[in-house]
Amino acid sequence: GMDLTRDADDGEAPVAGGKRTSAFLDLPEMTVNLAPGGGPQDRQHFLRMKIALELNEQKQVGEIQPMLPRVLDTFQIFMRELRPQDLEGSAGLYRLKEEMTRRVNVAVHPARVEAILFKELMVQ
Repeated sequence: GMDLTRDADDGEAPVAGGKRTSAFLDLPEMTVNLAPGGGPQDRQHFLRMKIALELNEQKQVGEIQPMLPRVLDTFQIFMRELRPQDLEGSAGLYRLKEEMTRRVNVAVHPARVEAILFKELMVQ
């Protein structure tokens, strides 16, 4: 049969065609103490999360892997400043993703992370 994949990447293929070769890099599970929310009865909350980094192409996995300690450190520092109410609702999570994506891109520059996916996010 004909090989239709051969020159599919020459043009700007629309993403809707599903012709995106994203790669994903799973990070180890992280648990951090959240900052107190400020209420009088406030008890200590923990945030447990599993994150995957979405990358544009497979070869970036190899570029970012050596920098994972720096990436994890960046996330840990950032997440310790969060309060439980920062994680409420989809708007909170959206902001969280944007902010983490921005910070991880500083950490891995010149490599680039397209997005952050929360595979698991639990406040305890």
